[in-house]
Amino acid sequence: MNDQDKDRIALRIASIAKTKLATVVRVLLEKLQQDKQNRVAIYYILEGVLQQDTGGLEIRLVKNIVSLASDQMRETQEATNEVKVAASNTLVTLASCYFDHVMYELHCHLKPPKLPEEFILVTLGNLSSAYARKCIPFVRVTLNTMFSMLEFVKDGRLRQAFCGVLEQWSRAVRLFLANWEKCSFPKVGQLRLCNHFLPVYTHVTSNWLTCEEPELKQAIIKALGPMMSLLLHKEEYQDQIFEHLSWLLEQYKEDTDVFHVTKSLSQLLEVSGEYKIPLPDGKFQAICSALHNQICSQARPLSMENHTELVHCVVQLARSSPEDLIAFLHSQLKIKNEAVCVTSLKLLRAIVDADLPETRPKKCLIVKAVKSTFSDQNATVRKAVLHFIQRLLSLQSVENCAAWDMVAHVFTEFSVSTSKLVLWPRLLEYVVPAQYTGTLKPLCRCLRELAEKKQQEGEEAACLDYSGPVKLPTPQGLLARLLVVASSPYAGEGHGCAALQLLQALHQNIHVAVGEMWGVKIPSLLQYIEGNTENSLDHVQWEHMLLQSFLYKALGTSLAVCQDLGHVKSQLHQF
Repeated sequence: MNDQDKDRIALRIASIAKTKLATVVRVLLEKLQQDKQNRVAIYYILEGVLQQDTGGLEIRLVKNIVSLASDQMRETQEATNEVKVAASNTLVTLASCYFDHVMYELHCHLKPPKLPEEFILVTLGNLSSAYARKCIPFVRVTLNTMFSMLEFVKDGRLRQAFCGVLEQWSRAVRLFLANWEKCSFPKVGQLRLCNHFLPVYTHVTSNWLTCEEPELKQAIIKALGPMMSLLLHKEEYQDQIFEHLSWLLEQYKEDTDVFHVTKSLSQLLEVSGEYKIPLPDGKFQAICSALHNQICSQARPLSMENHTELVHCVVQLARSSPEDLIAFLHSQLKIKNEAVCVTSLKLLRAIVDADLPETRPKKCLIVKAVKSTFSDQNATVRKAVLHFIQRLLSLQSVENCAAWDMVAHVFTEFSVSTSKLVLWPRLLEYVVPAQYTGTLKPLCRCLRELAEKKQQEGEEAACLDYSGPVKLPTPQGLLARLLVVASSPYAGEGHGCAALQLLQALHQNIHVAVGEMWGVKIPSLLQYIEGNTENSLDHVQWEHMLLQSFLYKALGTSLAVCQDLGHVKSQLHQF
């Protein structure tokens, strides 16, 4: 049959099993014993049947399923690997309702010094992946039993299977520790679980790391990360763990799937960053160099999943030691090499993008590092700088870190590339038109910073040139627009404060006489907004403060510069 017909029949039998579960299971068990040729297909059907609620099955029938599947996945000659996989998967599915029965069967075949069949270990590992919390009570006995067997395991394939169990059970314990409050076990007692991994970890790292078989080395690498991340929780084990970091990093130079090296390293660094466990200085630099070299190396193509995991590792380093990481990347930016510089800029952008509590106070250091590349004329480097700035300015927390030097650089690049007008005063064009209302908060903030910078350069630099090519709004237009915005101070994520701050920054462009008065009035208005919320604001009081005490004086000063005498007379008459 084709796969579609097999699926159709499997669904039909599963549907019958909803009302005749025991009967269907008995028939399938008989078929498994009689029809050796189609065991894989029959197990596939049985697994589908067992995926529904099987809580009402007779225990004797459950034991028959467990016994038969266990026997067939351990057959060394007659059963193919496909049959063993199918039998193993069926046991894992059955464990959803009958976990203890399946676990008991597996432990019956963990009897040292006799070594278990490979698929006993495969099933044991898959159980912990599927039912992490249910495995917790069995951690001690399972690991102790496995440890007593390790010295007798010489076959590479069986060693791989042992490594698979260590990898998956380490993950299960780590998952449990991360979600212990949802479990019925006390956390303090279960932290001792980490101790049970030390003997097996020590044996593997002392005896198996020199293996030459690629598949076994891959299995060891995959197991090391979860075990190391668990043992790192215990201070007395940390020196031993850090010793094996060098071996892990060396695997980047081997002809192996380096993604698993990165994944194991990532798990270790997550614990180091989360629990503020400092890495030794030499190891920190070695990890930084290894990760950086992997990302910018042209020697072998980098898979997307490995690239993502490498960047994740760097972000984790930023959690544990942000200043050291930024200093390392800054040093790489000084190397006049396109790939090295671009990689460093991308990593700095990833750190900024993560917006971690540990790195937020370090934005000035990051910006300083990036500014060191401003003179680089390489087009790829310049583009990477612009991508960094784009990410930086999209964040909320960019104040007090020279971000506006970054903005100025964007417009300098724009000017160089297109010979068009730059940031000041071009952005003023977008303040008055209604279609740009959604951008008013960052727009006003940017313009305020620029206006203040211009004032520091001198009065002449801050004055707007209305005879130039930029179509600037009139002083009256700016004043009216910003006051209208301020009249609803909490709209648009609170753009009222930004509008008033811009108004104060532009005072000499509105009228030379308003500076002193606005220096007193506007801070009091801002204080009133910040001391209230949209719900608590007294709108009558706010109108009084903004309009009667402020608006008429401001409008009068503005009208004083108007050249249209008829317009001034009509406005005064209206007032």
